[in-house]
Amino acid sequence: MIHNLVCFFGIDHKVGTTMISQSTAELISFHYPNLKILFISMNGRESTEYVREAPISIDAMKYHIDNKMIIGADFLKTCTHKGNFYMMSGISNELESRYYYPDTVRCFLNEIAPEFDIIIADCGSDLDNGLAIGALSVSEDIFLIISQQESAIRRFEKLKPLMAELNIKKAVYIINKYKEQDPYGLNYLSDRLNIGKDNIWKVASSDYYRQAEVDYKTLLEYKNEMYIQDISLVANSILHSKGFSLIKKQRKSRWKNFI
Repeated sequence: MIHNLVCFFGIDHKVGTTMISQSTAELISFHYPNLKILFISMNGRESTEYVREAPISIDAMKYHIDNKMIIGADFLKTCTHKGNFYMMSGISNELESRYYYPDTVRCFLNEIAPEFDIIIADCGSDLDNGLAIGALSVSEDIFLIISQQESAIRRFEKLKPLMAELNIKKAVYIINKYKEQDPYGLNYLSDRLNIGKDNIWKVASSDYYRQAEVDYKTLLEYKNEMYIQDISLVANSILHSKGFSLIKKQRKSRWKNFI
């Protein structure tokens, strides 16, 4: 297992996996400029919806990944970065996703892990993707993203046995785009999905999701205090797990984009 690797996996498309994982990585990087943070897309897509300038793609490393020739220091130089925040986007040509295999991906992640304090991986929402399976299989911390939609919940119920087979079971479940007035509240979902109440969290709904795609930025930049508070809880759980001090609660957000 890779201690500093954290994976985010969505139970369905459009549940907000990229938004939550990137927001978490950005928030940790912002508050801890002394830590090297890598945000990497480990799925079959580029996942650059919330970045103004697309970072270098994992395609650039494919030959080295396939031949297990990755050198951590070289990877560090290859990554797009600003300050302590490093990024690598996913696959540019989605048809190539079938040519990434879990064993070579695990080797790749083991080689680059020592170069960073925390690696946050956006693993998309497909369980037949080698990048995602490779990352999920060596991560100590997994966040599963769900929504309050019945279709997403049914998909989770359907995939739960398969996720158990893949050892994706020690996880925190995040109900994204959460609305307090929705009948599918935390208590209902906890009971229906047989998830302990301590392991089911929420990230508040925001009116700026579509605007964020237009502006190429995460919801952190829209000064939604509830959203920032919920992402801070996710970030703090990661920081605590990895032995770092927590982000202190502030009366007013002082978030300023740095990407």
